[in-house]
Amino acid sequence: MGLAKQCKFFGHIITIDKALSVRDGATPENRHSLLFECDKCGKPVRPRAAGDKHVAHFVHVKENPECLYTEPPREY
Repeated sequence: MGLAKQCKFFGHIITIDKALSVRDGATPENRHSLLFECDKCGKPVRPRAAGDKHVAHFVHVKENPECLYTEPPREY
Protein backbone atom coordinates (compact mmCIF):
# COMPACT_ATOMS: atom_id res chain seq x y z
CA MET A 1 0.00 0.00 0.00
CA GLY A 2 1.03 3.57 -0.50
CA LEU A 3 -0.23 7.04 -1.09
CA ALA A 4 -1.45 7.89 -4.57
CA LYS A 5 0.67 10.58 -6.22
CA GLN A 6 -1.01 10.43 -9.63
CA CYS A 7 -4.49 9.84 -11.02
CA LYS A 8 -6.49 9.71 -14.24
CA PHE A 9 -8.06 12.97 -15.36
CA PHE A 10 -10.19 12.73 -18.50
CA GLY A 11 -8.15 9.72 -19.64
CA HIS A 12 -4.71 11.20 -18.93
CA ILE A 13 -2.39 10.41 -16.02
CA ILE A 14 -1.58 13.57 -14.07
CA THR A 15 0.44 14.23 -10.93
CA ILE A 16 -0.90 15.45 -7.61
CA ASP A 17 0.68 18.87 -8.23
CA LYS A 18 -1.14 19.22 -11.56
CA ALA A 19 -4.43 18.06 -10.00
CA LEU A 20 -4.13 20.60 -7.17
CA SER A 21 -3.41 23.30 -9.77
CA VAL A 22 -6.47 22.28 -11.83
CA ARG A 23 -8.68 22.16 -8.74
CA ASP A 24 -7.47 25.50 -7.42
CA GLY A 25 -7.90 27.13 -10.84
CA ALA A 26 -11.50 25.98 -11.24
CA THR A 27 -14.41 28.13 -10.16
CA PRO A 28 -16.21 26.93 -7.02
CA GLU A 29 -19.21 25.89 -9.15
CA ASN A 30 -17.03 23.77 -11.45
CA ARG A 31 -14.90 22.02 -8.82
CA HIS A 32 -17.56 19.37 -8.24
CA SER A 33 -17.59 18.44 -11.93
CA LEU A 34 -13.86 17.71 -12.05
CA LEU A 35 -13.45 13.96 -12.45
CA PHE A 36 -10.27 12.63 -10.88
CA GLU A 37 -10.09 8.82 -10.94
CA CYS A 38 -7.78 6.42 -9.12
CA ASP A 39 -5.25 5.03 -11.60
CA LYS A 40 -5.43 1.62 -9.85
CA CYS A 41 -9.15 0.97 -9.27
CA GLY A 42 -10.86 3.68 -11.36
CA LYS A 43 -12.98 4.98 -8.46
CA PRO A 44 -13.34 8.75 -7.86
CA VAL A 45 -10.59 10.44 -5.86
CA ARG A 46 -9.89 14.00 -4.80
CA PRO A 47 -6.55 15.75 -4.43
CA ARG A 48 -5.46 16.53 -0.88
CA ALA A 49 -2.87 19.26 -0.32
CA ALA A 50 0.12 18.70 1.93
CA GLY A 51 -0.27 19.49 5.60
CA ASP A 52 1.77 19.38 8.78
CA LYS A 53 1.42 15.60 9.09
CA HIS A 54 1.10 14.37 5.50
CA VAL A 55 2.36 14.90 1.96
CA ALA A 56 0.08 15.85 -0.92
CA HIS A 57 -1.80 12.83 -2.29
CA PHE A 58 -5.13 11.60 -3.60
CA VAL A 59 -7.85 10.16 -1.36
CA HIS A 60 -10.83 8.11 -2.45
CA VAL A 61 -14.15 9.95 -2.30
CA LYS A 62 -15.67 6.76 -0.86
CA GLU A 63 -13.36 4.41 1.01
CA ASN A 64 -12.24 1.45 -1.11
CA PRO A 65 -10.38 -1.09 1.05
CA GLU A 66 -9.72 -3.28 -2.02
CA CYS A 67 -7.59 -0.63 -3.72
CA LEU A 68 -3.82 -0.60 -3.44
CA TYR A 69 -4.01 3.10 -2.58
CA THR A 70 -5.77 3.02 0.75
CA GLU A 71 -5.08 5.81 3.18
CA PRO A 72 -3.29 4.48 6.27
CA PRO A 73 -5.11 4.61 9.61
CA ARG A 74 -4.74 7.91 11.43
CA GLU A 75 -3.13 8.12 14.81
CA TYR A 76 -4.79 10.52 17.21
